[in-house]
Amino acid sequence: MEVIAIFDIGKTTKKFFLFDSGLNPVYVEEKKFDESYDDHGLPCDDFEAIETWMKSVLAAVIKDRIYIIKALNFTAYGSALVHLRFEGYNFITGTGMADSAAVLVPYLKGTKEQFILIAAGNWCVFMNPFNKEPLTAEQLRGDFLCFMSVNQNLVKYSRFFLGHVHDLNLKRLKERYGVTDELYKTITIKSKQLWRMLANKQGRIFFRNGIPAGYVDNEVNLSQFLTFADAYHQLIFDLVDVCMESFRLVLASDDKTEVVYISGGFARNDTFVRSLASRLTDKRVFTSEISDPSALGVAMEVYESAFGVSMPPVYLGLRAVINDL
Repeated sequence: MEVIAIFDIGKTTKKFFLFDSGLNPVYVEEKKFDESYDDHGLPCDDFEAIETWMKSVLAAVIKDRIYIIKALNFTAYGSALVHLRFEGYNFITGTGMADSAAVLVPYLKGTKEQFILIAAGNWCVFMNPFNKEPLTAEQLRGDFLCFMSVNQNLVKYSRFFLGHVHDLNLKRLKERYGVTDELYKTITIKSKQLWRMLANKQGRIFFRNGIPAGYVDNEVNLSQFLTFADAYHQLIFDLVDVCMESFRLVLASDDKTEVVYISGGFARNDTFVRSLASRLTDKRVFTSEISDPSALGVAMEVYESAFGVSMPPVYLGLRAVINDL
């Protein structure tokens, strides 16, 4: 079977994929490594161990002769470095790509509409590949940067520490109401409740003064909420309000984006996606389920040179978020 080999070097987990001609992962191997320390005593990736693992995984696939590797490509998180020796490899030499740029590739190739991608996990990352304006002073003061997309266009990028803030405040709610760890995953929100929360002119209840240093808003009196669900709805609604500050940073002054895609773990959180969609009434909002989008993205980049045919349609796993407000 002819395949594309991909190394996805994440911060926590390092993965190796083989994608077939339908862009389906037919083989996946993953490994975690203990951190090493650099010359200054600072923690860093153990590059020697990672390189040894990468070579052994690739050699094993070649030796087994089950798969014929037609192309090899890499993606890595921001603090990692993928390099080739000067003699290179006897595969179709993909140049590698940062994971943030790689994540965008399925959407850039899978839609013709202008969009904003929200990758909502531990970090909630907002990416706009259609804002060509120069950086502003406000953007430079925030957690904001630019990077180059695969087609060498600027991508505006901002982020918020959503998952960590969520988990710490959720722990407080669970202790207050005595609920199980997984209950929050089953909670949905009704349109009428969203409408009431949007109509409230008093602003946030959680994080009224911003995110505190310890991330937990202990100033909120939880006795005002009758149930865990009521408190959780408000927590998420207010976290989305904080997220919108980062979202607005990536918008152009003449914003023409029509679509918002939400991926990552929070794309499966009903309260989060519907609270976010309620703030974006001028756009169509979709959740998107793509497994390992950064690995898929770099595989797509070498697909046609590897197989010599046009790439198949891209499956983005879209589901419209509809609020009947």
